[in-house]
Amino acid sequence: GNGSAQSLAVTTQTVPAQPSTISGNNNPCEGATGLNYSVTNVSGVTYTWSVPSGWNITNGQGTSNITVTAGTTSGNISVTPSNNCGNGTARTLAVTAQLIPAQPSTITGNNNPCQGATGLNYSVTNVAGVTYTWSVPSGWTITSGQNTNSITVTAGSASGNISVTPSNTCGNGSSQSMAVTTQTVPTTPTAGTHVPSQTQIVWNWNT
Repeated sequence: GNGSAQSLAVTTQTVPAQPSTISGNNNPCEGATGLNYSVTNVSGVTYTWSVPSGWNITNGQGTSNITVTAGTTSGNISVTPSNNCGNGTARTLAVTAQLIPAQPSTITGNNNPCQGATGLNYSVTNVAGVTYTWSVPSGWTITSGQNTNSITVTAGSASGNISVTPSNTCGNGSSQSMAVTTQTVPTTPTAGTHVPSQTQIVWNWNT
């Protein structure tokens, strides 16, 4: 007859399922440190991460959670799950590095206005997402447009520089400057004084 049977329970393994959606900042500033990217952890699975060129994984490779320093390029963060049976399907997250603004274009406007002139306009080419902080010589006044790419100014008596600094959420870019020199009305000539050729004299005759 038959004796007692012996059995062994067996369980088949499959390659891991595709990881969950990657969570993390998909639009960080260039050079940002301590960025965290993660997927839901599954027991027995190893996670192999890759990041865009110039980015750096500082901690967590092989786990479901990594810490990253951003570079200057855009691309994909990718994670591939694996176990004893092989690799599963990778999950990716597109990331775009934000840069500090480039130096603004050349400032356009009158670089030799009359003292006290109003409604003077100075501007640079506008770039979306950029804030423009302007400064003018002592005694000059910005009457409108501060933080935009175009300002309206009243000239003072001093010469100097008009400057504009671009900024966004990542910081300040290099400023652009324009030297300005004010003109003043000529002084009253005295008897026997030579009048420069560029000065116009208006005579008033009493009859």
